[in-house]
Amino acid sequence: MGEIPKTLLVVDDDPRIRGLLSQSLDALGYRTLEAADGREALSIAHREPLDCVIADIKMPDVDGLTLLHQLKADMPALPVVMITAFAFHQHKVEAAEAGADAFLMKPFRLARIEEVLTRVLAAPTPEGQPPRRVIQDVLIVEDDPEFRVLLEEVVAALGYNAHSVDNAEGALSQIAHHRPDVVIADYKLPGMTGEELLRRIKSEHAELPVVLISGYAPSLCGREFADGAADAFLMKPFRLDRIAEILKALETVPPA
Repeated sequence: MGEIPKTLLVVDDDPRIRGLLSQSLDALGYRTLEAADGREALSIAHREPLDCVIADIKMPDVDGLTLLHQLKADMPALPVVMITAFAFHQHKVEAAEAGADAFLMKPFRLARIEEVLTRVLAAPTPEGQPPRRVIQDVLIVEDDPEFRVLLEEVVAALGYNAHSVDNAEGALSQIAHHRPDVVIADYKLPGMTGEELLRRIKSEHAELPVVLISGYAPSLCGREFADGAADAFLMKPFRLDRIAEILKALETVPPA
């Protein structure tokens, strides 16, 4: 017998988008159910065994955020992927704080959907094998506002929950209140430098991965820079797809 397909609930008030997404998921081998709004989605979730819910944030009546809050209250282990657009940045922040497991940013490609679902539906590690690090929340520390927004959008488009601050002190405060799974920090920051931030983080949270961005040591390899204290390096200039490569590589490393 073949493997039983995982059941996904697609929630969107636009029937065209809902239908196209369901067809795409069916083509990937999933079983899909559909709901036109949050109220219908909650009804289905309470009577059908689901493996994941994919919901638009902006819907009439019971919207995606309300649905997310209710699902996490009733079924905290059920993965919920939110569909959003960059224009609704505040909604994305609220969804991350409410426990969204990942985001699909409009417009999204089929390959991106598959990557996000593979991550959130990852089966538990078989006994005897080392566990994989789980990365959901990524904190970006960058004082250049345009570059900070770009990095945040790229990380969010990869399906992670992206948060950002513009200085090292803000990063330490964020880590103390809501610790991320990875920190991406620029080397040149106001006040405390990125390297000083790196050492503070490692002294207090040795297992927290830190990716250091720098354009100030082009003659040095990553391991020599910052005495090898960082888990990975992005040396400017870099391609944006390097961020995806680094985050995936960090996920394969067992947690400390």
